Amino acid sequence: MKVAILRDNNPESSRKWEIACRNQGVDFKTINMLRSDWLTQLNTYEPNFCVGRPPGDIQKNKTVYDEKVFYIENFTPFQVFPNFLETFIYENKSSLAWFLKANNIPHPNTFVSASFDEALAFIDQADYPIVAKTLIGAAGSGVKMLHSKDQADAYTKKAFTTGIKRRFGPNRKTGSPKSWFVKAVQSPDYFFKKLKQYRNRDKDVQKGLVFFQKYIDHPFEWRCVKIGESYFAYKKLKIGDQASGSKAFEYGPPPLELLDFTKDLCETYGFNFMAVDLFASESGFLVNELQTIFGHKNPYICKVDGKPGRYVFQDNQWVFEQGDFNTNESYDLRLETAISLYKKETS
Repeated sequence: MKVAILRDNNPESSRKWEIACRNQGVDFKTINMLRSDWLTQLNTYEPNFCVGRPPGDIQKNKTVYDEKVFYIENFTPFQVFPNFLETFIYENKSSLAWFLKANNIPHPNTFVSASFDEALAFIDQADYPIVAKTLIGAAGSGVKMLHSKDQADAYTKKAFTTGIKRRFGPNRKTGSPKSWFVKAVQSPDYFFKKLKQYRNRDKDVQKGLVFFQKYIDHPFEWRCVKIGESYFAYKKLKIGDQASGSKAFEYGPPPLELLDFTKDLCETYGFNFMAVDLFASESGFLVNELQTIFGHKNPYICKVDGKPGRYVFQDNQWVFEQGDFNTNESYDLRLETAISLYKKETS
C-alpha cells in the first residue's frame, strides 16, 4: 500500500497523516501541492490513492491547492480523500453558501456580494444583529458581529476600500497573554513559526466582497462528525456571541435526529470526512459550517455516560460503541477509512 499525502508549504500540516501511515505500516510520500513539480512527483510515485490536508491559511494557497485536487480527481487514476467537493467547500464560506443554497439545505439566511451598491441596499433593510465573516478563517477568526446599520455601513465601506483583515495573533477566547508568553519562552521556535503565520494571515486582506449572515441566537452549536461509517457528536458552547473557536465543550448522548440529519446529508453528497456544525431551530437543524478538516482539543469527540466512543448505524438503528476511535486527532481512523474505501472501489 502506497499513499501520497498532499499538503501545502507548511511541513507540519501533513504530520498527522504521516503519523497515521507509520502507525499502520503504510508507505507514503508527502507532496507539496504549491510547488510546480507536484504532478511529476505524483505520477512518479504512483500511489494507490491520495490523502489531503487542504490549506486554510490564506486564500491564494487554498485556490492553488483546490485547482490541483480538481485535476487529480478528474484527470488522473488516483482517488483523493477528502474528495474535491469536500475540499472545495472547506474554508471557503462563499462556495459553501452557494452549495447550501443550490441544494436547498437549511442554513441561516446568507448574503454574499461583490457589488458595493447591492451591499449598501442589503444593510439598509437588514434586521440586526447580523454576522460578518471573511471567506477563509477558522476558530472564529474573521467573524464580526454587527449590531446596527451604522456598524454595517462602516464595515461595508472598509470591505470595498482598504479591505477586511482577520484576527492577528492567537485566539483570545482560549488563552491569555500570560499563557502565550510561557509558550514563547518554553519554545522560541514555536513562537517564531506562529508569528510568521500571523504575519502571512495579516497580509491576506479580503477586498471587494462582503459575506453577511443572519444571527441565530444559540446557547450552543452542535458538531456532528462523520468519518466513514463512524459518527461522533458534541456541543460547542458559546463564549460571548460565538461558539466557533470557543473550545468549550459538552459531551453526552446527542439527539438521534441529529445523527439522522448528518448521515442523510453526507450520504447524499458523497462526504466521507465531514464535521457538520449545526444550530437547532424551531423548524429543524440549520447548517452553519461544513469542514472536512477539523481538529479536536480532547482525545475524544463523543462521550456517553462518561465513556468515549462512536455511533454506528446498524440494523436500521443507531448503536453506541465504546472505544478509543479518535487517536492521533482522528487521523488514524481517517486513514483506516480511506484504505477501506479504496479497497471497496477497486474490488
